[in-house]
Amino acid sequence: MRVGEAIIDLLVREYELDTVFGIPGVHNIELFRGLHSSGVRVVAPRHEQGAGFMADGWSIATGKPGVCALISGPGLTNAITPIAQAYHDSRAMLVLASTTPTHSLGKKFGPLHDLDDQSAVVRTVTAFSETVTDPTQFPQLIERAWNVFTSSRPRPVHIAIPTDVLEQFVDPFTRVTTDISKPVAQDSDIQRAAQLLAAAKRPMIIAGGGALGTGALISNIATAIDSPIVLTGNAKGEVPSTHPLCVGSAMVIPRVQEEIEQSDVVLVIGSEISDADLYNGGRAQGFSGSVIRIDIDTEQISRRVAPHVSLVADAADSLSRISAELTKAGVALTNSGSARATNLRMAARSGVRQDLLPWIDAIEQSVPDNTLVAVDSTQLAYAAHTVMSCNSPRSWLAPFGFGTLGCALPMAIGAAIADTTRPVLAIAGDGGWLFTLAEMAAAIDEGIDMVLVLWDNRGYGQIRESFDDVRAPRMGVDVSSHDPSAIANGFGWNAIDVTTIEAFRIVLSEAFENRGAHFIRISVS
Repeated sequence: MRVGEAIIDLLVREYELDTVFGIPGVHNIELFRGLHSSGVRVVAPRHEQGAGFMADGWSIATGKPGVCALISGPGLTNAITPIAQAYHDSRAMLVLASTTPTHSLGKKFGPLHDLDDQSAVVRTVTAFSETVTDPTQFPQLIERAWNVFTSSRPRPVHIAIPTDVLEQFVDPFTRVTTDISKPVAQDSDIQRAAQLLAAAKRPMIIAGGGALGTGALISNIATAIDSPIVLTGNAKGEVPSTHPLCVGSAMVIPRVQEEIEQSDVVLVIGSEISDADLYNGGRAQGFSGSVIRIDIDTEQISRRVAPHVSLVADAADSLSRISAELTKAGVALTNSGSARATNLRMAARSGVRQDLLPWIDAIEQSVPDNTLVAVDSTQLAYAAHTVMSCNSPRSWLAPFGFGTLGCALPMAIGAAIADTTRPVLAIAGDGGWLFTLAEMAAAIDEGIDMVLVLWDNRGYGQIRESFDDVRAPRMGVDVSSHDPSAIANGFGWNAIDVTTIEAFRIVLSEAFENRGAHFIRISVS
């Protein structure tokens, strides 16, 4: 078989590949030949940026690496934004892209789609980025990628394949298995962490994206020590919003940051505690008490805070062992954790724009409990991050760290393809929606059932307000799509405009009761 076929064959046989996002071109036909013969589902977006966002949304919903098949040059550069988003938020993505023929690599004589060094272009936003000229390298590189995805901090991987290499004939590849496991914390550090937590009078737990899959363990520990749980955006839903100790994703609220600083012991699980989590002008989160930090990334463990106990380890293993130590030790509860969590939830609700709350309440009252929600960078979404409930893990998709525009629609499509049994909602602003509106066509082609809510404030509303805040003359922020619903209808969506909260609640409920793609425009005066 050809190399392109052999790569797909290996991924299907050994790594359970079943879905790929990408646009075919003259330069990656051999990958698509392999995809066709393998029976893998191929989702063709209208732009490679859409492919990356769909793969990222699929990855969030499944917990597995999303896979993109792209052409050389512009195919890759078009996808850099979603690759960077996945990198920033520590998610797995495998990017297979053709590149110029071997004889022209780095020669600078202008072959089609030429980049002087395609791998170097994306190296800063990947765990590794390699150009393969020897087909025998593929099994090792694919295995190396999966080790990144499963045994360390997950990050995207890019593999560039010259077109002439893709066309070579080879025997089927054999998997090269390497014995790599996640790091494990020392018993003495686990015991020290448990001792600090057991003795805490005012504990706090912060769970980030590195805590995914550990919600039950976090809940057990929080209950044992009577601690509120604050989730970063990437962990939203890992502990249900209905849990009495769950504060939600409210670290942007100053009162929540103050409570963290006043806590005598803080357990931080898989979080950078970054500026994007805090949104407080760049100030690092303060801690007056002891900090226990669990992170699989050695380099991350001491950034921004020097922990009293450092557990460079898998979160699930460490939390399980800490929980066992707490059970043995016994804890004298203060019975204040639920009250603290309730107060912080109230502070979060008071800390967002109050005119947005009725719209968010309407969404909560109308969507099914198990809905997958993808949100963009828009005012309604900012408030929803903080106060909207989420009771299922891997159900909240957003551009938390990278903060890009245009991701909600394609991420929602990726999530809908990942799990066809769950309702899907996307929330976008009219400005960001225009970045990727072509993917409305892909949603129809793929038969996606979903609802897209458009917060239409006729331009870049948040940026408009930022201009006003510093008394700068507005420029480039008052833009329009003229008639968004007509555009949606043109793509085959069921579109309707609303201006009142009651009408929105009714229309949204009806949309979820019917199959198909539904577009609801909220016209904001």
